[in-house]
Amino acid sequence: MLRYIILVWNVNSTSNRDVAEAMRCRIQSSPVAWVSQLDRPGMYVACVNHEFSSDAAVPIDNGRGVILGTLYPSCGPGYSRQPTPIRSMTRSDSDDILRSKGRSLISSHWGYYVAALHYPENASTLVLRAPVSPLACFHVQNGTANAFFSHLDDCVDLKLAPLSINWDSITAQIVGGDHLSYETAINEIHAIECGESVSCGPGGCTRRAYWDPRTFLEERSPGSFCEAAQAIRRTTDYCVSALSSGHDKILVKLSGGLDSSIVLSSLNRAPHRPSITAVNYYSKGSGDERPFARHMAGAVNCALVECQRNQELDFHRFHDCNHTVQPVLNFSAPDTEARDIALARELNATAIFDGELGDNIFGSHPSAGALVECYRQYGLGRRFLGVALDYALLTRQSVWRTLALARHEAVGVAADPDFSALKEMQRVLGTKRVGAALLASAAAGEHYNTMGDRFLHPWLKQSRRIAPGSHSLLFGLIVVTSASYHSPFARPYDPPQVSPLVSQPLLELALRIPTHLHCTYSQDRAVARAAFADMLPPQILQRGQGKGGPDLWAREVVEKNTEFLREFLLEGILVQRRLIDKTKLETVLSPRIAKSTVIVGDIFAKLYVEAWLRAWPSAPARLAGQ
Repeated sequence: MLRYIILVWNVNSTSNRDVAEAMRCRIQSSPVAWVSQLDRPGMYVACVNHEFSSDAAVPIDNGRGVILGTLYPSCGPGYSRQPTPIRSMTRSDSDDILRSKGRSLISSHWGYYVAALHYPENASTLVLRAPVSPLACFHVQNGTANAFFSHLDDCVDLKLAPLSINWDSITAQIVGGDHLSYETAINEIHAIECGESVSCGPGGCTRRAYWDPRTFLEERSPGSFCEAAQAIRRTTDYCVSALSSGHDKILVKLSGGLDSSIVLSSLNRAPHRPSITAVNYYSKGSGDERPFARHMAGAVNCALVECQRNQELDFHRFHDCNHTVQPVLNFSAPDTEARDIALARELNATAIFDGELGDNIFGSHPSAGALVECYRQYGLGRRFLGVALDYALLTRQSVWRTLALARHEAVGVAADPDFSALKEMQRVLGTKRVGAALLASAAAGEHYNTMGDRFLHPWLKQSRRIAPGSHSLLFGLIVVTSASYHSPFARPYDPPQVSPLVSQPLLELALRIPTHLHCTYSQDRAVARAAFADMLPPQILQRGQGKGGPDLWAREVVEKNTEFLREFLLEGILVQRRLIDKTKLETVLSPRIAKSTVIVGDIFAKLYVEAWLRAWPSAPARLAGQ
């Protein structure tokens, strides 16, 4: 993703000017190839060009601002079937953007961008992060000067501010709570959320939410199943075509599931006809999806590279994690990411595409909340009973059990309208089972409970009341655009990872589609299947809910790295600070692992957090701002 720095200061303050000028000089004298994009009294913007990326700096007329990243026209009536990134703004669009304080940008355009707007008439500036954008935006203050940036290393190397660990955020992450808020694991750094602006002036900085997915959930468009399928097809094709338009050669991560197959199908039909190669990673048992990947690759006549997951993966790799503002969790990245990048370079591919967030967008595994939404809309009539029957057949349970689940969900929504991933796990599995499945200590859990909803993302508040069946879509969107999702091993000049389903037009459409439509005909992801029925082989369309994964591989890799894990975790910072339960950890890292109730994924999560903390004191002068 794009590397950029935005400096903002009060031109009427001598101390502000001095701090900003010192930071500006460090940028310009840095060995990094920073390119100045805007240099005005009160605002300085610089970025680093990327040879593989379609990112650019789009100037606002009269030097009043700049848009950093990739920008496309909105997917409205008469949209182009071959969208390309916007490289310049008209005078009219520039005026609208400035007059609306960036709001018109959200309604008339979309993309992965951060906009910096300058208002010299009142000595203020505004920084806006695009909705549904993985391009990060972090904010740090140095006195009364402000800096916005995308990569922690740049903040550290340029000494933008002294930094210290936010142990409350670390605790929330260890417990499994919704730590996905504007707070990061560094006290002085705050994340700007998608669709959020920060306005800075002589009186300080003010945050405002311009885009909120809950408003689209409230605008549910009943429509018909066929209308929803047509809209999904058109919008998916548009987004994939737009995000691939700057790349002639593309590597696609093809799991063999529905989502990555849809992305490959749309890429194959993109107007600019990119050269495509697919890669499939397989492991034992249900993790071997090569037959499905072969069917899909054959259907679009593209090359397929098959790679076995590395059973001998050495966990010493975790010492090489990037410096990030939050410990990240990317389950299979230690094994696959380096190979993706090497393969892309070998093929001269300038981007790596995947089907990330497809399960959430296309309504995989609908919850009982979908029945509650349907009841609210249609009442206890034929339509509701038809949806209940579809849900019962899909989940292989009786209609009476289905109706009981719907009633239980409705009661739960009334009692607790906020959505929390941890609470949802506890509702489904029970508090004791969840406690046994995670390595967090009792003391960490107690401390987390004292923090209330401090680490609950704003989008999740009242979300169960608004749309009980859309929890996974909202939570998935927050995760893939949050600070905790950034790549742990990618380097700045690697070919970019692109998730075309993570896009504003498609998300806004998905948020408006009633959840119950996704289980029509007792099918999982029924709308998406219908949308691409003529483009996907029957083996993909008829897979049902079953899907392979790296679970068995992960368990075997953990068992082969037990010696490293015992040294790394049992003698680590998390144990020393009593954030994880040492007894549980000793059990899971002993021959008794088969008897342990701790899930393997939680070992990976704690491994990432420990690696992040150990990287902190490795450069104490830098991270302390000395």
